[in-house]
Amino acid sequence: MNPDELNALWLRQRQRQAERREAIRQAVEESPVPLPGPLVDAVVGQHDPRMREIMRSHAGYKLAERRTSYLTSLGIVQQSLQELLAAIGQFENEALAEGSTLFDHFHEHELECFELRIQRELFTTTNAVASLVDHTRRVQKILNLPDFAAKLREHFGSEGLHDFVIALRVMLHHLHIVEAGWNMELSFSEGTKQASFKIERATLLRVIAEYPERFGRPADGPMRTFVEASDQSIDLRELFIEYRARLRAFHAWFKMQIDADSLLTLRDYDSIMLEKKKADTRMWWNAMLGNWLRNWKTPPNPHNHLHKYLTPEQLTEVYKLRRNSKEQVDLVISYVDRENAITDELRAYAYELFERSPPSEDAPPEM
Repeated sequence: MNPDELNALWLRQRQRQAERREAIRQAVEESPVPLPGPLVDAVVGQHDPRMREIMRSHAGYKLAERRTSYLTSLGIVQQSLQELLAAIGQFENEALAEGSTLFDHFHEHELECFELRIQRELFTTTNAVASLVDHTRRVQKILNLPDFAAKLREHFGSEGLHDFVIALRVMLHHLHIVEAGWNMELSFSEGTKQASFKIERATLLRVIAEYPERFGRPADGPMRTFVEASDQSIDLRELFIEYRARLRAFHAWFKMQIDADSLLTLRDYDSIMLEKKKADTRMWWNAMLGNWLRNWKTPPNPHNHLHKYLTPEQLTEVYKLRRNSKEQVDLVISYVDRENAITDELRAYAYELFERSPPSEDAPPEM
């Protein structure tokens, strides 16, 4: 067969593969959930990028895609809140430490760095919150939960705290850098000191008044009421600790709705993606273990690598069992195999790999 004939054969093979993938994709798109077993096998048998392309036609894909974005956004908000509160906490600790020099003339730069750090974290947090609102709404458009609005009111309240956080983001991002200033309060009668970062109510009211086209709408009423009812200075730590608690409560409920068994299309999508992950895991371990056991005179010593997969506590439990025993191997597998991808063949490979490892005197030291 000459090169032209080989190339033509290769092109025909690629065409047949593409036609088969398209047939599988159409079947996924048209089939009710759960997908029948043979179709699932056909999907899982595709290479990962091709499989993911096919799964975009699954009835649960759109919700799965929006869920991923939502969970990522939620994680960013949680981390941003943690870093904002940690920055404020570090300032408080250094400001109140015995013999602190933070407010001395020669440490002005250090204090300015604190102010900029708080400002940065405030900017990041409020923007992350606004993003989370949008991603939550995208999921809700598909779920259409009837009690969504009621749960928002239940967990976030109606006095305007959430509206203020969103308005603060608009101010910082588009209109005016509302500066958070450090504050030190001394009580000689009680012998106490407090250090915090605060935003002045008067500054907020002035910005609200300067931009009536943005903050003077009827929908902004709760935000304006919140600011007007606030103390002369709004303590950022107290504000965002309270907001974090409300956010956690609402999103714990919302995530529970996403995880509900009643979402059949999403559950089927997840189960197929999990089967693909299991299949790829099995393929990798079959290749590695088969190569080590059949082609290597001395396979790798698994005991030299367990620390990469197990926690110190898990290692302690593993080495309480007889070295290279099936019980010890089974425990290692139970720790490592989080997706339950193990097969009888792979387990037998694992037993053999441990049995061929060095004797007990070469065991690693106790953890």
